[in-house]
Amino acid sequence: MQNGQGAEADSDRPARPKVRVRFKPMRLKLSAQEASRPLQTASLHGQLLARLREMVLDGELRPGSPLPERMLCETFGVSRTPLREAFKVLATEGLIELRPHRTPVVTPVDAEEIAHVFQLMEALEQLAGRLACTLARDEDIARLEGMHADLVAFHRDERRSDYFRQNQQIHTEITRLAANPVLLGTWSAMNAKIYRARAQANYDHERWDASLTEHEAFMALLRARDAAGFAASLADHTRRTGTAVLANLAKAAA
Repeated sequence: MQNGQGAEADSDRPARPKVRVRFKPMRLKLSAQEASRPLQTASLHGQLLARLREMVLDGELRPGSPLPERMLCETFGVSRTPLREAFKVLATEGLIELRPHRTPVVTPVDAEEIAHVFQLMEALEQLAGRLACTLARDEDIARLEGMHADLVAFHRDERRSDYFRQNQQIHTEITRLAANPVLLGTWSAMNAKIYRARAQANYDHERWDASLTEHEAFMALLRARDAAGFAASLADHTRRTGTAVLANLAKAAA
């Protein structure tokens, strides 16, 4: 009886209206120039990241400069999501500092710290070079040969930003081939501290030419499987780069 009454009571209740949820897609606020060239989200992120990185490395965004989100969003015609994703990558590269509840800033340059880091990097590169030359397979060396060929082409075409990134990838690959994860982690952490200062050295054309010559020299030693020579040449290259970087910092300070 009670069950019948309950069913009857339920049937007397008005049916609940169906709620339709409409999702409004997020739109990026693009500038007039960018609107003429529609971009996919991934492409937009990549282009934004590349542009911000270039501005920092070229000195357009100077050390210690604040990076207000609202201003940058309006400048590039993007929402905060791709901008913040770009910030995260730049922070891992040591180019900017993310500060809780505060505006991010371009990482300040400490010449004394950079000098100390280059001393350590010289030793790390020598160890990585010796291990990599000993352990690398023929196909590993062939891959480095291809990377080096691209480096030469970037230098020939005066594509400094591409040259610098390829340069970094070659050094990273050599360290990876050392097959020591602790070495790779330490090297990566130290390299992040000098990443931007190292890039500045390539804006001295004489040093840029010398850098390529040094790359040619240590690649020849790698081909010959001369582990001791390759390690020493790699360390010497890092020492010379450090000297050039510190000279540039001193010139800028003056």
